[in-house]
Amino acid sequence: MTISAAGPFSKVIEFDGSKVRPRPGYRLGPDANALIMLNRVALLDNGTLADKAHPLLIWAAESRLGQQAGLVRDVAARRGRALEALRARGQAVARMEAVPGWRLAVGHGNRANAHEIGLSLHGSYGWPVIPGSSLKGLAAAWVAASGADETDIRRVLGGPRPARRGHERGDARQGTVRFLDAIPAGRPVPVAVDVLTPHVKPYYDAAATGARRVPPAEYHNPVPVNFLTVSGTFAVDLHGPDADDVDQAAKWLTDAGDELGAGAKTAAGYGYLKLTPLRDEESRA
Repeated sequence: MTISAAGPFSKVIEFDGSKVRPRPGYRLGPDANALIMLNRVALLDNGTLADKAHPLLIWAAESRLGQQAGLVRDVAARRGRALEALRARGQAVARMEAVPGWRLAVGHGNRANAHEIGLSLHGSYGWPVIPGSSLKGLAAAWVAASGADETDIRRVLGGPRPARRGHERGDARQGTVRFLDAIPAGRPVPVAVDVLTPHVKPYYDAAATGARRVPPAEYHNPVPVNFLTVSGTFAVDLHGPDADDVDQAAKWLTDAGDELGAGAKTAAGYGYLKLTPLRDEESRA
């Protein structure tokens, strides 16, 4: 049975029972923009939203979310040139490579599409990224628990910050260090479909919506939920006017990636990052 996409995409995309494919006269290449595919395509079955988004996820994994090796390399080179321009203007730059210990699920809570497939994607290219806001939040979570000096925290990360015992939230201020979105480090990163299987879904649904609680029970059916994860190597870049502050932020982020992990499901082993500083000649390549 063929299922058509909703809206204008019904003329372009359909699901043939095994995979997403283009309608006659159209082309759906591996370089299709993943933002459009995941956030604008909804598969309908007799006028209602299909229960499973597996076909879109399979497309995402097979196409690596539209990453083309040449374009990924060009974008990484553009990032390098931009950072060189910042250095020429007197900015300090810290460049690192981040490699997940296993897999990474950043943006899992995003609900920007009909099928509620959450993953952080680049706003133009549709490729997987680790948002700079997530990296900064990770560093902030680490310093909040590590007992770092409050003056250093507010200077480097800005404010207001969540109040710690014995400290006030402080006034709004800009931090001295900028955290850029982490992008694939010159080559496409792998994309995989993972599965989560809640065994008491009615209980979790009631808790999430505030509805009348349904006690967890053995007679509830397991409901597999598929989601996207990424691995591979990401380029993590920080910059700011003060070299010591940039180095401090890089150190906090390195410790946080190893100890706290980024994104969702860290308790299940996802998201732990090994961040390695690039040598000066590598960072300028």
